[in-house]
Amino acid sequence: MAAAVSGTKSERLPSFGFTFKDSVATGEGTVYRMGRQCSSPPTPIPTQAAETLPRSFDQDASIVLVGVRGTGKSTLAVIASAAFQRRVVDTDYAFQETTGHSSAAYRKMFGVAEHNRQQQEVFRSVLSKHSKNCVIVCNTGSMERSGQALLKEYARTHPIIHVVRDSKGIRDYLRIPEQSRVTDLLKVSGAIFRGCSNFEFYNLSEVNQSAQDVPIEVGGDLSARDLASGQRSPAPFLTLKRAEKHFLKFITLVTAKAKIPSLESAFPLSQVPTEARQYTYAVCAPVSVLSTEDLDVEDVEVGADAFELVVDDILSMSNGASKPMSARLDHISMAFSRVRRNTIVPVIFHTSITDATIESVRSAYLDFVRQGLRLAPEFATVDLSLSDDVISQIVSVKGPTRIIGHLSLYGEDAPGWDDAFWSTSYERAARLGCDLVRLLRPARTMEDNIAVQRFREKMALNRFRLPLIAYNTGYRGRHSAFLNPTLTRVTHPMLQKVQEPDKDIHGYYRERHPCITAKEATEALYAAFVFDPMHFYIVGAASGYSLSPAMHNASYKACGMPHHYETHQAPTLSNLRALVHDPHFGGAAIALPFKVEVIAITHSLSRHARAIGAVNTLIPVRHLSPDGSIPDDISLIRERNQAGPVKALYGENTDWIGIRACVRRGLSPANAVQPKTTGLIIGAGGMARSAVYALLQLGVKNIFVFNRSTSNAEKLITHFSRLVSNNDQTPNGLHALTATFAGAEFHLIKSRDDQWLEAFRQPTIIVSCIPSHSVGDNPAPNFTLPPQWLKSPTGGVVLEVAYKTLTTPLLDQIKAEAHRGYVAMDGLDLLPEQGYAQFELFTGRRAPRRLMRTEVYRSWKDEEGRTDHARLQTRLENASEQEP
Repeated sequence: MAAAVSGTKSERLPSFGFTFKDSVATGEGTVYRMGRQCSSPPTPIPTQAAETLPRSFDQDASIVLVGVRGTGKSTLAVIASAAFQRRVVDTDYAFQETTGHSSAAYRKMFGVAEHNRQQQEVFRSVLSKHSKNCVIVCNTGSMERSGQALLKEYARTHPIIHVVRDSKGIRDYLRIPEQSRVTDLLKVSGAIFRGCSNFEFYNLSEVNQSAQDVPIEVGGDLSARDLASGQRSPAPFLTLKRAEKHFLKFITLVTAKAKIPSLESAFPLSQVPTEARQYTYAVCAPVSVLSTEDLDVEDVEVGADAFELVVDDILSMSNGASKPMSARLDHISMAFSRVRRNTIVPVIFHTSITDATIESVRSAYLDFVRQGLRLAPEFATVDLSLSDDVISQIVSVKGPTRIIGHLSLYGEDAPGWDDAFWSTSYERAARLGCDLVRLLRPARTMEDNIAVQRFREKMALNRFRLPLIAYNTGYRGRHSAFLNPTLTRVTHPMLQKVQEPDKDIHGYYRERHPCITAKEATEALYAAFVFDPMHFYIVGAASGYSLSPAMHNASYKACGMPHHYETHQAPTLSNLRALVHDPHFGGAAIALPFKVEVIAITHSLSRHARAIGAVNTLIPVRHLSPDGSIPDDISLIRERNQAGPVKALYGENTDWIGIRACVRRGLSPANAVQPKTTGLIIGAGGMARSAVYALLQLGVKNIFVFNRSTSNAEKLITHFSRLVSNNDQTPNGLHALTATFAGAEFHLIKSRDDQWLEAFRQPTIIVSCIPSHSVGDNPAPNFTLPPQWLKSPTGGVVLEVAYKTLTTPLLDQIKAEAHRGYVAMDGLDLLPEQGYAQFELFTGRRAPRRLMRTEVYRSWKDEEGRTDHARLQTRLENASEQEP
């Protein structure tokens, strides 16, 4: 707790580790010195050297978190530790362990000079001894000049992450009375921390809307014990999950996507690079708009395959506007964090500039580009008007980010597409190490749209074969924009409202900003007969109550696709063949009882469907490989939305993807999957097989199965035991898959009266795959978990896959245990998750997730046709917070 500051007294705020000196008493500006009081501003090591710090490291290199107190470093360290199985090392604890005294006590006993010397010795020792597989939390007391030098040298082989948070969030967390003091402190500390770090993470402060807008202090520092206490209440839990998802995604990018099973995405499009797909879009939003709360990022993202954050601040600089660079960089970090926390698509970092302004703001432009690389975006642009040396230097420190060589000309004298200037620019970008090239110019005539098509075709034969983004801008250029196959820049109606042409200070709005939305571009592809309207079905013996048609049809409409999804209810699969012979057959969801039977009419199965032994998604194949086999994932995605004779059927299973996503969303950081994590599956049918497979994919090594019929449970265990053993009988193509499952064990529970085996931890993941309602003459099972199986000290997630009724004995039981950290999830959580995967398989596009989930909630009715408006309204209000 910070002491109040009053009068002329200099007081230390131990929460920061900085000294505040009263500006009124001294007649000077407020002055800070790390670890001691001073009469002049601190002198950080020159920050220019940070420009050359590398961003590529060994995957086991320790991660260092730096920043002032209250930014959430300790919380983030514990989250990363649980997910990546790394040890947390705190330099404050290390100091006390080494000296036997706290930092403050040691300073009082031995003086400032000796304290600083000892602080640096401990810091040096920590960095040396814990250089691998650790998360090191660095306190501000270690950041004297020698500490800065240590970190800068360490950054050559390790990721040093500067954790930032808004000044109000820090002040509220630490309860400091004067906002200006925190703001001034961050101005000074920001320059120091940015000078000796190579990455930056902006830890957004979140607000719990259901608790009368009381801030949830997940941005502050929590210990491992705090997190281990589990869920204190539903809203803080969901807020912490958003922060957890955000930070872990950042870390996987920083560490070159270390292969942690529980963190890897299972959705189909995650296996296909964005630039390898056809007709993809990047929705563009400027930092100036994203810095406000008015823009709904998730709504803007609908129909897009990437999100381009445009740093437009540089335009105001060229117009003479003044604003401290540190404030501009903070502004950029915050906007970028808003995008990444609220989207799942890749982020493109782009600094907007023209050839007319680049000379006057070149230094600022480079500062913004380097700041972008610190945020670890999936893509970042570099302007090709820069010199070879500057571009090469940026490419050399890009780290995990893919560089797009960008060149846009807006003048009347811009060369035509047939001019050698453009092909030379393309080849130069490739030679300098760019990963993609983006070339833009305004269309003056319709002939320009034909010319750029010729240019794209010509470059497709170029020896560099670098992915190319090339089209004309402005209203006349829309024809070439929608036909550009890769990451066309698009806008959104919400953005068009805030980006009014008459407010553009340079008057280039119609040429500089996208003039087409993702929906309009998609509609144009169908109007131009590039794509065809397709028919989709859900096929089952009792699928009339399915919510899938409403969910998918609403999504097609929102994305501009003229597809139609309907129910096909039949007692047998005989009529399915007639559907498949339709040239516009796009695919089918397979419901009970046909998930095994349908395998007989497929020509090939995915490795997941083969491992599970069931298919719930049927994909038509219209182009076979030369050897007659099913093409790879990229080829299958590329032929979506195109009519024609069906030559083969490909079977996939998305049930396991939905279950896996629900489990990930419901697990608290305290229950992150570890080697000793235990899962429990109730049931032994097809969904139970998908549940077992989902847990194996998450890295769970101890799986228990309980079913009323012991013999069926034994069959399930035998199936997966053989799969995990990876013996000679394993089907071709599953060897690499089963290697991931090595060491997994399966155990049978024969009776509800059985005690939990003491040799294994209590289950923190429980999936019930039995009906929750009556089936034929069989009454509803009214299943609940025996109390002896619900003794996990950190709670866990319990998923009931059925959704005909939302009030079941099991769900009621788990909700009553919410105070102990248990989270209840049901079929309305599961259905959209597996639906997202089916949408990707059917269309080759990202699913509009919030829309699909919302449509499920709106359409749900129980067996008697009734709905629960109050409960579903709460779900609708929290839909965005529930995204995985």
